[in-house]
Amino acid sequence: MHVLYMDDSGSVTNPEDRFFVLGGVSVFERGIYHLIKAVDDCVESFGIGDPHDIELHGSEMYGGGHGVWRSIRTRAQREELIQRALGLIAPHQPSVRLFAIAIEKAAVSPRDPIELAFEEICNRFNLFLQRSDDRNHDNQRGLLVMDETKHEKPIQALAKNFRVHGGRWGHFRHLAEVPLFVDSQASRIIQLADLVAWATRRKYEHSDGRFFDQLIPRFDADGGVIHGLFHMRGNTAGVCYCPACQSRHLRGNSRTKA
Repeated sequence: MHVLYMDDSGSVTNPEDRFFVLGGVSVFERGIYHLIKAVDDCVESFGIGDPHDIELHGSEMYGGGHGVWRSIRTRAQREELIQRALGLIAPHQPSVRLFAIAIEKAAVSPRDPIELAFEEICNRFNLFLQRSDDRNHDNQRGLLVMDETKHEKPIQALAKNFRVHGGRWGHFRHLAEVPLFVDSQASRIIQLADLVAWATRRKYEHSDGRFFDQLIPRFDADGGVIHGLFHMRGNTAGVCYCPACQSRHLRGNSRTKA
């Protein structure tokens, strides 16, 4: 069983936010405990209070305006803590894969970016599981775990519809159940998913890749194409040089030349 923990970044209704991002951290079941332990140890090493009361949250850590993060006066110090937490998603953890869907809201309007992002990430997680099954014949299934947010009811309805009728790409046969919703304060890996979504939105919204760039090798990829990261934009947009779009562009060129 692979478990995909998900959280979002950016507001659907705030016109100042150009992007809505849904990010996810996929962990094989036997690696869950070890990743949680690594995050707990990392938070304890911050030395800023009881680690059990500290929740990793990208926007709050970066802004420093809420809770324990107000005690860290300089942004440089807070940024260093974000980098340390994101550094836990490292190449020496082969069971961890990242997923993120970055949606330009204006490009998809009037369609719902939440619906689009959720269907897209489900499809990409399902394809990851399918590739694993095809190669290893291990018949792995996936489980979705999300933060308890205002999106819970519409996403549950979408998941039920996908289970009965399928999505644009057919049924997600490798997903074992509709999403489970938990309090992010109780789940260290959802907190990591929040940081992944936040770092991805920093990249697309503000062209700030300082937190995002180290994550690129951890996004699900196959055959030189980054499948775990997807930039949804308008059809009339020009060439995009983000890692997701470039990997598909280069792959397409190599096939054309062949």
